[in-house]
Amino acid sequence: MSDTPVLDFLPPEWFTRALAVPCESRYVNAGGTAIHYLIWNEHETRKPGLVFAHGFRAHARWWSFIAPFFVERFRVVAFDFSGMGDSGNRDEYTDENYTRDLLAVIDAAGFDRPVVVGHSFGGGRVLHACADHPDEVGRAVIVDSHLQLHDGEPRIRAQELRPKKIYPTYEAARARFRLIPSDNVAAPYIINYVAEHSIKRVDDGYTWKFDDTRPRLGIHHNVSGMLQRIEVPVSFVYGDHSLIVTHEHAAEIVAHIPGCRGPIAIPEAHHHVLLDQPLSLVATLRALLY
Repeated sequence: MSDTPVLDFLPPEWFTRALAVPCESRYVNAGGTAIHYLIWNEHETRKPGLVFAHGFRAHARWWSFIAPFFVERFRVVAFDFSGMGDSGNRDEYTDENYTRDLLAVIDAAGFDRPVVVGHSFGGGRVLHACADHPDEVGRAVIVDSHLQLHDGEPRIRAQELRPKKIYPTYEAARARFRLIPSDNVAAPYIINYVAEHSIKRVDDGYTWKFDDTRPRLGIHHNVSGMLQRIEVPVSFVYGDHSLIVTHEHAAEIVAHIPGCRGPIAIPEAHHHVLLDQPLSLVATLRALLY
């Protein structure tokens, strides 16, 4: 009998070592909504700040096995956008409200113009913060974020508007956990960890943590003008096999942001770069930030 299927589910040493690095769970009020964040090496206040922002309907713990690789140089935070993870819900989700989430976390952590890394949906929100609040962000790294550069490109997909289901058991909910798009090649131990922190107990059973009462932003508006206003140093990273960000789209985004570095393709990575190729992403971020 082959040992391979069993070994695929056993996390390697680097993964367990990263998760063993202690972090604290905190909350901050952002315009009346409780925003949850994780902070590593909180006491090392002399180090510069580094903030990780997750993708749509994801959560801070997508970064839990990435963030610890940076505590030697930075004081590190990952947070949940409103309506996602363990943060509170809002009556309305807008670019301004998501930016408020990010700025509240930066302020609560005591960071002065930190580096901010954003994946997918989170990357778009980070760019809005760079354009509208350039004094709050020192530099940004955007990871596989699709941006509407032309009119008439709605980004809401039908599956993003479906109401959440209630499952009778945790196991039933876990069995239905899926990434969108589903082109990932992440190891089972990574998917298991992310899924575990994506599910919550409710009165009737188990369901997903995100708020399904409203879509994110009905239709993303043309962001070309916003990108051209950015003065903060930006680098753009994407998955070489991403279904969300093509090579052409990555190059077009970089061309719209003054002085943007990239695009930098992570080999063998799909859209969920931090799950598909976590160590390659760590190496790329270190090369950009150290």
